Amino acid sequence: MAAVWDAELGVEFKFIDTPGINDTEMTPDTVRDRLWEFGYWAPEGVHAVLVVIPRGRFNETVHKDLVTLQSFFGDHIWQHSIVVYNQTETRPETIWGDTKSKWQSPWIRKWKAARTSICTVDEVRKDADKQPIKDDRTLQAVRDLLQAIVTREEPYRHDAFEKARQEKVTLTQQAMSDLKTVHWRREMQKTNDELMEGRMSRERWFERVEEITAGDLVERKTQEREQQERAEKEKAQKKAEEEREAKVAAQQATATAKATAEEARKATEAAKQKAENMRKEADARRSSWNVKVVVGTVVGAVGGAVVGGPLGALAGAAAGGAGTGAIAEK
Repeated sequence: MAAVWDAELGVEFKFIDTPGINDTEMTPDTVRDRLWEFGYWAPEGVHAVLVVIPRGRFNETVHKDLVTLQSFFGDHIWQHSIVVYNQTETRPETIWGDTKSKWQSPWIRKWKAARTSICTVDEVRKDADKQPIKDDRTLQAVRDLLQAIVTREEPYRHDAFEKARQEKVTLTQQAMSDLKTVHWRREMQKTNDELMEGRMSRERWFERVEEITAGDLVERKTQEREQQERAEKEKAQKKAEEEREAKVAAQQATATAKATAEEARKATEAAKQKAENMRKEADARRSSWNVKVVVGTVVGAVGGAVVGGPLGALAGAAAGGAGTGAIAEK
């Protein structure tokens, strides 16, 4: 597709090039499908279909090509067509006046009925895209052609446009559903918009889909790898934290056990000390009893001896022992 801005008319013209009907390298079905692809470039239709008669010669080959074109798009194609005779000095009015030629005159009648436009263009140099057109007749022919396009009331529409639109919707939805990453889904949306608006060819769209799909796959794998690395890192961190907590718990348990053992040791020592103290107290009491008994016995014996001699000593001892026992019981 090529775009040309005409400052005089104030209009931008977009020209969609299609393969020739008589392209020997393609089958008729392939040619038809390729012709229908202009529906991708012009989603709202085209204002004019330029049918080029090469070298201005209308022969049997041209006749067959026009029949094929008409079979593809129907008779109403001529209501939206401009027939361009190129590389000829013949004037359009001369062509319109043809009523006798075998191959051309039947089409002239059809075109008159359909109000088809005819434009003739003299030979154009190969470097014409680099230099301005100087030939007045050629320049006027181009002006007539552009004016004929501008004056078209409604764009030409065909079921090919609807087929193209439906295919676009299906393809773009499928392409979008296969993508996972945000960045490449955004890129795919931009590409789909260009296709839907007729700013991108079908072939270029498929190329972009391959590029975007590859980019999405790489980014998705990268994200998966990074996610896996994060998961492994988190797992390692969690394990280290668990090991640290286990170590702290073990240390706390050891400290608790030591404290408990120390408390038990102290309790045992205290119990032993208490028992020892009790034993000492008991021994002390028993010792005091013995002292009192001995003292009492001695005192009694001494007293008895003083009073009555040996017999008195025995009696005094008995009395002293009794006294001591009485004292011990208090």
